Amino acid sequence: MTKKYTVYTKWVGYSEIIVDAENEQEAKDFVAMGNFDITLEKATGGDLDYGFEDEQVYKIEENKDE
Repeated sequence: MTKKYTVYTKWVGYSEIIVDAENEQEAKDFVAMGNFDITLEKATGGDLDYGFEDEQVYKIEENKDE
């Protein structure tokens, strides 16, 4: 059964991405592959053409409320 995780990333800006995954590693992998619903991404460089090439995951939290 999948759970919802919020994956926080950092770059020149900030991203907060919600993904469905089995565990934290899978959530991190989905974000690294771009395998997530971009409508569930907040305050991000998703619409930028530059500046987030070195994006890094710095925190993952399981969403307990859902």
